Amino acid sequence: MLYLTERLSSSVRSLKSALRSFPVWWVICLGWAGILAWDSRHSVNPDGLSYLDLASEALSGGPAKLVNGCWSPGYPALISIALWIFHPRPNQEIPLLHLVNFFTFALTLWAFSSFLRRWLSRMRQIEPAGDNIEGYFIPFAFCTFLWFSLEFSAARLATPDLCVAAIVFCASAICCRLSLPGSTWKHYGALGLVLAAGYYMKNAMLPLGLGLLSLLFLIPPRGVRRQKLLFSAIVFLLVSAPLIAMLSGLAGRLSYGETGRLNYLWDVDRVPDIGWTGDSLGVYGTPEHPPRKLLQIPLTIEFASPISGTYPLWDDPSYWYAGARIRVDLRQQLAAIRKTLQSYEDILVQTSAFVAGVIVLFLWCLHEELLPTLPRDVWWQLAWPAAACAMYALVHVDHRYVSPFLVLLWVTIYGVLTLRLKDQCTWPLLTTCICTVMLTFTANPLVAGARAIRDRIHPRQPEDYEMVADRLSNLGLHSGDRLALVGSAFYPAEAYPYYARIDRLRVVAQVPDENEFWRLTTPELESVEERLASIGVKAIVAVNRPDYVVQADWRDVTLGRGVRFNILLLSEPRSYSH
Repeated sequence: MLYLTERLSSSVRSLKSALRSFPVWWVICLGWAGILAWDSRHSVNPDGLSYLDLASEALSGGPAKLVNGCWSPGYPALISIALWIFHPRPNQEIPLLHLVNFFTFALTLWAFSSFLRRWLSRMRQIEPAGDNIEGYFIPFAFCTFLWFSLEFSAARLATPDLCVAAIVFCASAICCRLSLPGSTWKHYGALGLVLAAGYYMKNAMLPLGLGLLSLLFLIPPRGVRRQKLLFSAIVFLLVSAPLIAMLSGLAGRLSYGETGRLNYLWDVDRVPDIGWTGDSLGVYGTPEHPPRKLLQIPLTIEFASPISGTYPLWDDPSYWYAGARIRVDLRQQLAAIRKTLQSYEDILVQTSAFVAGVIVLFLWCLHEELLPTLPRDVWWQLAWPAAACAMYALVHVDHRYVSPFLVLLWVTIYGVLTLRLKDQCTWPLLTTCICTVMLTFTANPLVAGARAIRDRIHPRQPEDYEMVADRLSNLGLHSGDRLALVGSAFYPAEAYPYYARIDRLRVVAQVPDENEFWRLTTPELESVEERLASIGVKAIVAVNRPDYVVQADWRDVTLGRGVRFNILLLSEPRSYSH
């Protein structure tokens, strides 16, 4: 019995030692991210296709092709490096995107580990605590990072949000280092460089970077010098200046990127997010180079040039919306804020376990007669996330936008409370750690792991876009051929032309109103076909053709979930009279 007790005690000590070990958590985090990356290796999103197009153009046309009014250059630069190294076949490009994402996740994990180490070092100086507390807090911090990174940051999507998370954690680590003894000018310069790198990854990091420097300058933590923060700001602006200059040249005015303006037009002013050709009253300005109208009834637009890529309308929306003017309307602004607040409400519900844990620790502080206080050195770790959430609340909120800031927020709140409690909170911390681990290891990674095992046993079924690509190839379409779309490219989600990228086809025309298209008579449809064929379109692609539409020789591709692609081949153009 004594032997079993000693073995049990030894096992418990080994487990506690493992749970506070950074390398152990690296293995856990990378393993979980690897499972999800493998499971989603063939999934793609519209933004990811645009980034892939930019990366391909950069390989053939040079780095200048990465400069885009809507999409920041940092993420497609990483993709272009991967394309240059691996030279993938067309059907391997999307899995390569997920390999880039996994590499980015590893960088984000390193940045978070650096932040956690330096923050704990700083907190030991403020609130000296025993190693017992950190033994419970470190697992909580890594579990929080893992849960938000995989669930909220949408690691399955090809977006730069994981890169932004890495920048947020790296900047936070440097800020903590500035408060420690021995910080020098190089650390302040590094902060400016990191924030500038964030701007190259996403336009929103320019105001967020300036916001962080302003907060630190307003109430500097102990050990941080205002004059050195000015040096950080100078480095930040100097490194960001070339991109600002190039984007301003594209826009024809001072601009640090058009993403914010575009999102305001789409989400607040409710301008159509694709194929906008202006409005009769000119309320939102006059487009300088809108898509060209081939036909008025049904409205048929063409956009083959000057933007290249698989789907030019989404490869550079800022070009097509040049000349659009933001119109500030209080009613629409309030409606947009109500919508974003609903998004925050959803986030609050999803993170209710964290809220409950804070309440438990706060009540425990009161029970121990320890009034929680916020040290001056960490107040910015709450103010910066609050500022980021407030900025996004004005226009549009997505879980992946605020994910790294929520990690920073929760880790700070829990850290302040637990380090304040010190040795009195062993059981509350242990309970919190167990609950968070259960929260982290949700069904998603387990299901993903089961699917990964299944794929090793049974051949993988082709994705929807692969089936459509095969069908188009079998129908005789070749690299460089042109397509036209019917309806929105975004709804349903399967409708987006990923298949065109695999076959190296280009979407150059579109009939935005599918209902108007399906109501065409046979002579009217023939007129549309003839007009599209005159600009080199080889096929029309639609989704979910109504059963009552029987005219024309449509070829169907039936997919899962009730989605059916419809392909209409066009004959060689005949003489066309305007």
